[in-house]
Amino acid sequence: MSFDLSRALEDLAETGASRRTTDDEALTARVGLMASRIRRRRAARYAGTVAVAACAVAALAVGIANLPGVLPDGTGPATSPDPAPGMTLDPIDTEQVCGLALTDLEAQGLLAHYAESAERTTPTTADAGFAEVMGASEGADGAAVELEYFLPSGAEPSKLGWTVLVVDAEGVVVGALETGLGPAVTPPGATSTGTTTTLPTTSCAGDEPLEGRVSVVGVAEAHGVRDGVPFLERVASEPYPLELGGIEETPAPFGGLFTCNAPGPESIHTLPDAGGLTLAADLPAAPWEPGAQIVGTVGAADGATILANVSAGVTVALVDPDGLVAGFLVPDTVDVELLEAGDEPATVSAGSSLATCDPDGQLVGSDEVTIDGTYTAWPFVTAVLKEVVTAEGEAFTPPSEPVIVVANPVELAFSG
Repeated sequence: MSFDLSRALEDLAETGASRRTTDDEALTARVGLMASRIRRRRAARYAGTVAVAACAVAALAVGIANLPGVLPDGTGPATSPDPAPGMTLDPIDTEQVCGLALTDLEAQGLLAHYAESAERTTPTTADAGFAEVMGASEGADGAAVELEYFLPSGAEPSKLGWTVLVVDAEGVVVGALETGLGPAVTPPGATSTGTTTTLPTTSCAGDEPLEGRVSVVGVAEAHGVRDGVPFLERVASEPYPLELGGIEETPAPFGGLFTCNAPGPESIHTLPDAGGLTLAADLPAAPWEPGAQIVGTVGAADGATILANVSAGVTVALVDPDGLVAGFLVPDTVDVELLEAGDEPATVSAGSSLATCDPDGQLVGSDEVTIDGTYTAWPFVTAVLKEVVTAEGEAFTPPSEPVIVVANPVELAFSG
């Protein structure tokens, strides 16, 4: 199976929209940032990009240093001996597009393309995928842009890459980078997949910093199968306006509690306030296996009764013997549940997949990822409290800020 941890976190608010109120918009923004910080990769892992912000809390994006349409050894376009018509794409050369207008790139067919192999025997719907720039952030590691690719119906991408174009008021490209074409990891049934990467802030024509009002365009390139038929698509987002130098810096959510390659919590007594919610987790006693079910019991402290939107699966941060966060067990659900915790605790349960931290603070996950040894496992869920009734019967509406609810750590064995 494949999965996208970022969606597992972001959809805590989004997928459960029918069960939330407008107060939960804070959860989307905060948990989305939690997801985006870890998805940034250092420039050394990309060809021709600049520094990428490090992770803050568990999330997932996979990038590869090769350019779109280029083999890992850089020898040339990755084509089959007899490719079907339209099933190959010329890469967007970031140096060559510098100084060109978006209209020129559109005329050259570089911003939109869709093709399938000749194997389809059933009708297909007319809908296509599309790309969106979801936002931008700025921190100590530089500026970053959050991108989302929305899949065509029936599509299962296996590879995904992005080109980020910064254009001036006249629509001329003044900055560009590409992430490379890498594995696309999405949970079964996902309708979109996202990533966060560096936002170019220097001119592609020189080293001068870009300032003032510009727009960002994200160009997604997806390879995979659609209804069992190989497909290839390239789509560009609408321009996203922003003021360079004026991007609001946002703090790491939950104080950057679980950060790849950074120290884990000192103890259960140093965790952020969970608003009165508690968590107990039932982890596998034997060595963890892919898909292992993790059950979480959500309760309320001090005799209170709490109504809250809670992530429907437990995420587990894995801290290695050196005390550093080495990876996560990711729930196989992206849903959110409205739960009441009180005299009767509420339960969430989901299967799990493994994602590990690479040296650049990037989470990497696939069916082939393995680790060995014993790790300290910190289970947690995220939540937005809706209503609290104290043991004395006093009811109040708590702040709408999302909280992280962490269970007592346990030792968990892995056998690669």
